[in-house]
Amino acid sequence: MLKESVPGAPEAGRTPARELRLVGLDLEFITDYKREFSRNAALYRALDERVQVVGRTSPTLAPAADLVNKLRQFRPNITDWRRNMHFNPHLFRQRTAVAQRYLDSKRGEYDVILQTYLQFAPGSAPKPYAVYLDATFEMSRRYYPVDHPLSRGAMAEWLRLERDVYRGAARLFPWSDFTARSLIEDYGCDPARVVRVGAGTNLMASSLEHKRYDEPVALFVGIDFERKGGLDVLRAFQEVRAQLPEAELWIVGPRLPKTPPQPGVRWIGRVRDRAVLADLYARARLFVMPSFEPWGHVFCEAMGHGLPCVALNVGPASEIVQQGQTGLLVDQGSPPALAAAMLRLLQGPGLAEELGRQAYDRVRQQFTWERVVDRMLPHLEEMARGE
Repeated sequence: MLKESVPGAPEAGRTPARELRLVGLDLEFITDYKREFSRNAALYRALDERVQVVGRTSPTLAPAADLVNKLRQFRPNITDWRRNMHFNPHLFRQRTAVAQRYLDSKRGEYDVILQTYLQFAPGSAPKPYAVYLDATFEMSRRYYPVDHPLSRGAMAEWLRLERDVYRGAARLFPWSDFTARSLIEDYGCDPARVVRVGAGTNLMASSLEHKRYDEPVALFVGIDFERKGGLDVLRAFQEVRAQLPEAELWIVGPRLPKTPPQPGVRWIGRVRDRAVLADLYARARLFVMPSFEPWGHVFCEAMGHGLPCVALNVGPASEIVQQGQTGLLVDQGSPPALAAAMLRLLQGPGLAEELGRQAYDRVRQQFTWERVVDRMLPHLEEMARGE
């Protein structure tokens, strides 16, 4: 059985643990986590309210070492080369060495290490460490094999390196039950050290006081349009439009349409302004993205603006979106089921509002960075005590 922290209300049970000193390792290259907008920056801000964040770093190779890594990974196929130069066992070991030097420089200043994701190890860490992750390599190569063109030998070596880090961790903080099961079943990790803590959202409405559900608009947000199920959404929307001519589909992400013009489909392109994206969420009636995701931050964003979501009934998305409560779940590769789910919400603004408001409450109660830290903190304190 998976271990899980179940804290009370968001404002309850938050006793300060400022005496706990934490150092962070990540690959987000943050300059100032107190000011910047990024997933890890938001996590550090929430941690900083509860513990002493005495330092953090992203292990970066020196220019010469970086060039050597790129040359070692050369492939005739430029796409494969780019993927391998950022993900390979040699780079894993080089980043580990950089992380080790940083930890050595902070020796005596921290009690625990929190590493986000796993593309290096925390060296021969003199203090207990935890790993916070959305997916394992086994998950990634199972669902996105094209993203990992490693040779058989390099893949086996990566898995050994990854397994050693997981098994050496005092705690593993997967975002989802799906990832927790991979850690236990694929890597043989001790279930007692696997603690699902979820993830927070970085874009959420302060309230739903002015949220309306009168526009029959389905919103899709995703740059990698085809991988995220965009073509299935377009096919499904043809049936939606046939039954509901006033319906619209707004697509955020792709720069240019990859298909012929389709009635009711509005291609918005990439949106970098968070206020503009928040306005699109505010105007839509539902969010749709039939994609298997390692987690699904975009579902939390949409729900955080009061949108019911149409998502797949497999993977972490099905843990975020609750069938019939905060959205509707469908089978993968089934445009008819997708069309039926979209029509149900587009033709029923009352149902969309009911599910959307429940979705908002779920995000507020479960998917904020403060809630993530609520779940982590007791285990970080146990780690500091050697438990």
